Amino acid sequence: MEIWRSIGLPGLGVVVAVVMLAGAEALLHSDAFMYRLRAVFAVGRAFEKVLHVEHDTPQWLVLGNSRVDNAIDPRTVARALPTGPSMFNLGLPGAGATALLGIAQRLDERGLLGPAGIGNVLIGIDESLLQGGDALGYEVFFVAPLLWDHGLQAFLRTRIRLWGYADNLKQLREPAKLLQFFQALHSGLEPAGGAAADRQGYRPGFGGQQDAGQVARQEAGSTAPPSDAEVVALLRLVDLFRKRGVAIAVVFPPLLNRKVLYLEPEHPAAAPYLAVRRALEQRGIPLFALAPERRMVPAEFVNAGHLNDHGAQRFSAALGAALAGSPAAEIQRVTGP
Repeated sequence: MEIWRSIGLPGLGVVVAVVMLAGAEALLHSDAFMYRLRAVFAVGRAFEKVLHVEHDTPQWLVLGNSRVDNAIDPRTVARALPTGPSMFNLGLPGAGATALLGIAQRLDERGLLGPAGIGNVLIGIDESLLQGGDALGYEVFFVAPLLWDHGLQAFLRTRIRLWGYADNLKQLREPAKLLQFFQALHSGLEPAGGAAADRQGYRPGFGGQQDAGQVARQEAGSTAPPSDAEVVALLRLVDLFRKRGVAIAVVFPPLLNRKVLYLEPEHPAAAPYLAVRRALEQRGIPLFALAPERRMVPAEFVNAGHLNDHGAQRFSAALGAALAGSPAAEIQRVTGP
């Protein structure tokens, strides 16, 4: 500042700082820039998947969180279906129903939903999808809350992304993360598990965007009640697809030590999840899960909630058979209480 005053330009440093902040904010509003960071931030990988769907639109789209990301290989599922349709896995670690709704609305705005585009959607649902929270920042980029409906803070959080995404940007204080950031800007880096196009969005095993601590928190909170806002978002998501003539199915990914609460009427924490299941059934949505007598074994899991590639291939083949209508499939239509 003293230098600028000495040459007769007081306050120029403030102007430069404002211009730099405005430039950084503009970059965070650039799809291409966020795609460039696909190996650095989970939201960058989300952009990689979303942009792939927009430029190479599949007939079938798979939606969900990390359990879907790691559990469903679209190529394996498609081989079991009669027409072998194009299919893409848009599972996002840590995503909630609100983030998925925002992405679906973005696809809808581009005219991609419906029989001529994405004609079928498979949604993988577990408890964490409806428990709220957005630790990885998807909603900052894919949700546009209205000022009069959601309040000033929610409105500004998505419009001023340097603020809304600040907690995630703080990761750049770690030297390894900062180096990864500059490498991505300079030469491009693929995310953990490889490029989305390599396996049509499926990530085998367990990638680096969700660490062990996050997994532990996800599992520990899995019997907590759902967020009302997330339940509303899920039903709005389903209703949007139905309005556009998209065929919908829901699958409950397997867990190692128990069933998801949607399938456990005797569990004391199950009531609100059973209510969600009934709401889906009332809308005529077919629900699929492992047959009651079937079990996935420990060797097919990376941890209690996520399948490894061996388990994912078995699950995907069975899911494809079930979607094709095989009465003897390991995965069956959910009926009854």
